[in-house]
Amino acid sequence: MLERMKTRFVIGYAAVLCAVPYLTLKLLWLTGSGIGFSDPSVLREPSMLALNAVTAAMDAVAIVVALVLTHSWGMRLPAWAVVFPMWVATGLLVPIAVMAPLSALGGAGSSGPVQPWVYGVVYSGFSLQGVLLAVAFVFYARARWAPLFVAGQHPPTPTRDLQIVLANLGSVLAVAVAVVDLNVFALAGAIGVQVLARGRTGWGPLSVAWLGSGAMFGLGLWSMVVLLGGTPLSAGMSVLEGFTELAKVLGGTVLGLVLLFLMVERTRSESATTS
Repeated sequence: MLERMKTRFVIGYAAVLCAVPYLTLKLLWLTGSGIGFSDPSVLREPSMLALNAVTAAMDAVAIVVALVLTHSWGMRLPAWAVVFPMWVATGLLVPIAVMAPLSALGGAGSSGPVQPWVYGVVYSGFSLQGVLLAVAFVFYARARWAPLFVAGQHPPTPTRDLQIVLANLGSVLAVAVAVVDLNVFALAGAIGVQVLARGRTGWGPLSVAWLGSGAMFGLGLWSMVVLLGGTPLSAGMSVLEGFTELAKVLGGTVLGLVLLFLMVERTRSESATTS
């Protein structure tokens, strides 16, 4: 038990360290520095100021979450205060960890107002932070919600029919996103939730359902904020791309609701059985 706590401690603080470079850049940009930008005037646009403030706050939340997963007092927090930020954080960061090496090989991030070295610093930090947070959360969740990780077939719950309806609706949106956007995470999330909604549990379906639905919601919401905020980052985004991002948000939300039902009902069922 002590060794496991030490491991969580090391992983959590490593995630905090990985967040520092990005947060430092954001604070520099918010205080007037143009470091990393070929055209610093972009940073003075109101939309970019607001976007940098929001993303700095998001990174600060990720640091808090890492501390929650690291310390014993984090086990006493309400479940929603841990689950929702982690769902969004892993949905945003884990796809970056997967795609960043491929983007680097393809030369992505070499144009635009941001200098290339910024992408290297930011995405390297995001990649490590995403992996570390995911691992730390697995330790945390296994300690707090062990029944969710037990593989097997569970009997129908009171909301099984509703879960299947939501899983089907979310899967339609996920498949549409996967076709239009070649989005593997959306397809994986739909498959994972379909398996879970029909009573199966275990590491495999739970992991892909969590990451897939979180990636749809988090990345879609980020793109919608960038687009609706009229920031320079949305330049060139087509109408089809805009609707695709909206479908990600809606599909991720619906699939996430199924996970919420499963988490509440199965942990309550296990508690009732053991009490």
